[in-house]
Amino acid sequence: MERRRPFWLWLFSLWILSLGIANLWRALVLWHERDLLFELGSSFSPLTLVLFVVLWSLDGGSLVVSAVGLWLRQTWARHVARIGIALSVLIFQAYLWGFVQSGLMRQRRPVLLIAGLFTLFVGSGALTWSRSRRWLGLGN
Repeated sequence: MERRRPFWLWLFSLWILSLGIANLWRALVLWHERDLLFELGSSFSPLTLVLFVVLWSLDGGSLVVSAVGLWLRQTWARHVARIGIALSVLIFQAYLWGFVQSGLMRQRRPVLLIAGLFTLFVGSGALTWSRSRRWLGLGN
């Protein structure tokens, strides 16, 4: 008989799933609004836009798959999730610092950088440290 999944595993898997869905949503919205962005004189080149859409799609998909894998307690899912979290933070920061021209978002860059580093620290740490893996029910 299988043990019950710990509450922290539910919560962590849901968090990873939401990160993945958010990245898939970003890719979809960016692709859908590409014509409007070009009309408004966005700093995106067509190649850069496609690159961001592909990266966000791949990363979002990998995070969704790793959330399901963590839920099923698969050992490979920890590694995929760690890479996905790091890539997610990296893609968002590159987008924010390289292409966002909104004054409000420019003012919030330092806060969003700290939030991204915190996300990276908590997400990777929870999947790396043995004590947190035990809390998640992922073994040693």
